[in-house]
Amino acid sequence: MNSPSRIYFLDNLRAFVILLVVILHGSMTYMAYAPSWWYVLDPQNSLFFTLLVLLIDIPIMLVMFFIAGYFALPSLSKRGPREFIKDKFVRVGIPWLVGALFLAPPTAYLIYYTRGAPITFLQFWATEFWGEGYQQSVYWFLGVLFLFFLALSLVYTPSDRLQSSKRHLARPSWKLFAGFWAVMTLAMLLMNQIFPEADTWFRGWYILVFQPLRVPLYIGYFGLGLYAHLHGWFTKEGYRPRLALWATIAILSGLLYLGYRLFVMPTVPQPALLIQAGYAVLFNAFCLSAFLAGAAFFQQKVNQASPFWSNLALSSYGIYFIHPLILYPLAYLFVPISLPLLLKAPLVIILGLLLSWAVSALILTKTPLLQRAFA
Repeated sequence: MNSPSRIYFLDNLRAFVILLVVILHGSMTYMAYAPSWWYVLDPQNSLFFTLLVLLIDIPIMLVMFFIAGYFALPSLSKRGPREFIKDKFVRVGIPWLVGALFLAPPTAYLIYYTRGAPITFLQFWATEFWGEGYQQSVYWFLGVLFLFFLALSLVYTPSDRLQSSKRHLARPSWKLFAGFWAVMTLAMLLMNQIFPEADTWFRGWYILVFQPLRVPLYIGYFGLGLYAHLHGWFTKEGYRPRLALWATIAILSGLLYLGYRLFVMPTVPQPALLIQAGYAVLFNAFCLSAFLAGAAFFQQKVNQASPFWSNLALSSYGIYFIHPLILYPLAYLFVPISLPLLLKAPLVIILGLLLSWAVSALILTKTPLLQRAFA
């Protein structure tokens, strides 16, 4: 039975975003001009999957940071800082450490194995993994998120505003969204002066792995989630984004962004401030509008706890955690199979998703030792 006070659509939106994560990672195998380091590259590829990757990649993790921020404060208020961090260490910290130390190495080894490199896994782990091959696969998000939870708990005690955790209903004006978009755009542009490549990953610290250009956005969307909770967004009397408005902006900004990435950025041989500014402007316009359009759609259409959405929402964390170990080897097994690409790619993605869902639903959320983290 649905609880009238529970915001089901955010759980469902988060679950849908994780489906998009799987679709993104599956599509990268088949995209034209795929990054050379991607785990599995199929000779069959298409510009369609490139466009799909470019669009999906922008909002998905930032939506996750927003939702984490939205739900963090009531959990912190209920548990207190000490219990809050203990809970987050079990649910986020331990999975991050397990993923980064034990699951990321075999995932990264696929880059070498699928290219026929003459190196065993043990040789790779002892040498290349701690150098050029170092990464945390999808588990980087858990490390950054745990850091945010830790920082929030540290500022919670001296902050009367956060401790009260009382909602003051306030509908955001266009100035709030315009200001947020402008700040995110400027912050990304400033980071771009230090890290010229738009899609660079920073791995130098070993503990945390992240995309430098997006660090201000990680912080911004997590903070926006806190703000949204404090001002009663998405509650019965609170702010409800308009689907038609935000969907229109998302479509227009998404088309402009794709055109910019495909036809403007490749024509400039070296990073130029004006080109970087255009990238930041369109990236953040599409990100914010896509998030609000998605929130509006799910609030209007998927704000319920049906058996399908309840199971998907419960299993979604496990799907995110386990899917690299299933999807990437599956894509490699399908490389020699000759099928039309528009049949092959969806088949791999759907099989990878269903198998990951099954492992999450039947093992990660059911096994006593694991369910405390994943259920």
